[in-house]
Amino acid sequence: MNVETDPAVSPPASQAVVEAPATVAVATRQSAPWVTQAWRRMLREPSLLFSAAYLFVSFLGLWANYWFYRGFDLPILEYMQASDYLVAGLRDPVYALLLLSSVLVALLVSWPETFRRDHPERVVELRRRWWGRLVFMDVRGLYWKGVGLAPETGIVLAVFWGVVMASAAYVASKASYIREGTSGNRVEVTLAGDSRPQPHSARLLGTSGAFVFLWWPHAHRAEAVPIESIARLQTWIAPVAVTAKPAARPVGQAARR
Repeated sequence: MNVETDPAVSPPASQAVVEAPATVAVATRQSAPWVTQAWRRMLREPSLLFSAAYLFVSFLGLWANYWFYRGFDLPILEYMQASDYLVAGLRDPVYALLLLSSVLVALLVSWPETFRRDHPERVVELRRRWWGRLVFMDVRGLYWKGVGLAPETGIVLAVFWGVVMASAAYVASKASYIREGTSGNRVEVTLAGDSRPQPHSARLLGTSGAFVFLWWPHAHRAEAVPIESIARLQTWIAPVAVTAKPAARPVGQAARR
């Protein structure tokens, strides 16, 4: 006895075959950590990638500026204007280098887990070799399990805090060298209304939209000077000692000797 099926209830076989891979793909995307999904999204949309990179570099610049000027007892955030927040990370190329290195480290360290998640059968086959057991170590239960984080998410968070601490250590050492007098841009400052520069040179710490930040080694103090109060800033160049050359002897006298 043949039983007729209602087309409205049972979809055609071709439609079922087409929808099956899509269902598997959706399940695979949902099982991936949010950091992996965000990275793939930024790769598909380069404008989002550049925007995220700019925001991260700006954050690093603000964080580093705070710790740098803190070494001179200057509350830098109170002297900064809205435009200064947007370019805080663009004044030093080290911040962009830190961003690039952090992305490379995160990709390198998280690649085994990402490959394991996308190709589990392939990883099982590779782990039969000695180098495969080293590359694809089973570290999923060793860390981040207690806090409910995926290994990829934990790696990104660890790299992020590593970059933050590295930038703070970098500017702290930079400020220490300036205070000791072994580094920094030495400048001669001429104030508005003066015809001659100040009797002592200063170290130029940086600038903002409305202030110039100076370190005076002779007084061992930092100062935020309004831009309109400065008439001229000139780089101080140490005088070069010139040694006198011996006078040339006459040709005849040299010949007699």
